[in-house]
Amino acid sequence: MYKFFLCLRYLKSRALAYAAMLAVALCVAMMLIVVSVMNGFLDKVETAAKGLFGDVVIDTAGLGGLGNYDELIAAIGREVSEVEAASPFILSYGMIRIPNTEYRRAVQIAGVRLPERVKVSTFGQGLFVQEGVTDPTFDPPLEQMARSAAQAHEFTLELYRRKRNEAGDLLSRKATEKANVENELAALQEVLDRLETALQRQQTALERLELVSRLLPEMTELRRKIGQLKAQGKTLEDQEYRQTAEKLDELVQQAKFYDADHRIILGLGIQGLVYRTDEGQTVRMMLPGHQVLLYVFPLGRQMTTSELEPNRAMLTVVDDSRTDVSSIDSEFVYVPFETLQQLNNMHADGAQPARCSQIHVKVRGHRSERELEQVAERIRGVWAKFRREYPLAAMTDVAVQTWRQRQARVIAPIEAQRTLVVVMFSIISSVAVVMILVIFYMIVVQKTRDIGVLKAVGASSGGVAWIFLLYGAFVGLVGAVVGTIGGYLFVWNINPIHDWVSRVTGLTVFTREFFLFEQIPNTVNGVNALLIVLATIAAGLIGALAPAIRAARMQPVEALRYE
Repeated sequence: MYKFFLCLRYLKSRALAYAAMLAVALCVAMMLIVVSVMNGFLDKVETAAKGLFGDVVIDTAGLGGLGNYDELIAAIGREVSEVEAASPFILSYGMIRIPNTEYRRAVQIAGVRLPERVKVSTFGQGLFVQEGVTDPTFDPPLEQMARSAAQAHEFTLELYRRKRNEAGDLLSRKATEKANVENELAALQEVLDRLETALQRQQTALERLELVSRLLPEMTELRRKIGQLKAQGKTLEDQEYRQTAEKLDELVQQAKFYDADHRIILGLGIQGLVYRTDEGQTVRMMLPGHQVLLYVFPLGRQMTTSELEPNRAMLTVVDDSRTDVSSIDSEFVYVPFETLQQLNNMHADGAQPARCSQIHVKVRGHRSERELEQVAERIRGVWAKFRREYPLAAMTDVAVQTWRQRQARVIAPIEAQRTLVVVMFSIISSVAVVMILVIFYMIVVQKTRDIGVLKAVGASSGGVAWIFLLYGAFVGLVGAVVGTIGGYLFVWNINPIHDWVSRVTGLTVFTREFFLFEQIPNTVNGVNALLIVLATIAAGLIGALAPAIRAARMQPVEALRYE
């Protein structure tokens, strides 16, 4: 019992112990911050890669794509029991343009099947209009689109009012305090101008949706009538059919609200179509109801450079998607699979079957990388048999890879950087062990007389050693707890801290373009935190070991003669 009593007494009375605790706390906080941020980046890359492409990706080496994909998906489903779902995917390149403006932007275009796509990826989790919808489509209810558009407009309007009030406060300060606020006013005015532009565009979308809501019943009735006429074998040669089609086309042009096969979902990050304030708020310049003109460079068929003219289509915006990966959100747009198939010249043509760029496969349950590699190997076997049956399915080699194999060039460097940084900071943190050793050695020297008294009254050498070992363990424990709390709070608030440092010093460490993601990862893994705490307590024991042995070896007579 005296061991704990003396240990606690030394903790309370020795200022050197607090220095040791502070050193330990700083090292723990530093390690926790580094490990959490580096692991966070790696986890985001892995989650994004797996979420975007599924567990296994079937891809072709060339631009010609993969034919008979539906038959291949059916064969995989029959022969590989671990496969839960699979969906074809088209990737192409092109440009979007806003009609009647000078806006143009190069984009990557993804052709996806909805709601099938959400069964193999996390695509549905980042939608704005269809947030929380189990089976999102390119034809969401008009009421849902109008509600989301009104919500975005109200958010922008509230932000505009707040910024305008801030500008008013600055003008008051300038008038009453003679404060130099010109730079702040100029920055605020720029924000207000952008918000005004956003409000105007949003108002246009709201008016368009209101017009569509009035015309939609008649448009729906005309489409129903055309369907009946088609079922009767009527064509455009028939007067009734022609008049109905012309009336429908007139209403569509008036509303500028196109059929479900001419819809588009924008990535929430495309430059010029979204505005982000310094505080991180997202203002949508494009809302459901807006139109964009899409140009697609048809790479799906072999042709000469002179024949490579873009196909184009006018599309209605119905939603936007956020993956939290800046390189994806700032570049990608999503259109119906069959629409991009036509625009990219990958549709069926004579003996040539319709084609896709990739097939994304979802495997049941949570599988390890080794298990996914085994599934991929079985899919390769299915493909080998399938190719003999369908020789025109692919003109080039087909690769079957797990999501990790496909993203190895991205993931491997981040893993190497994480390991290197953790090793470097572990070496730096070893200074805590040295500091504890030095401080405890000094304490043992200062407490030589106390040690002699303890041994004189019957304390064993082991008991004396345990006093200082407990002392080291307590220093490690207290420092670890304080460092863990401090490190957790820092990681949790790392984005506001970074923004504050950027505003005060002008130094921006984190940029979306370089680091891919919208925010610095700010989650702490409980297992990692526990391991750091345990390692810190062990470091305290190691640092106290040599001084404890020295104290245990002291002879009572020599210790009492000290001083």
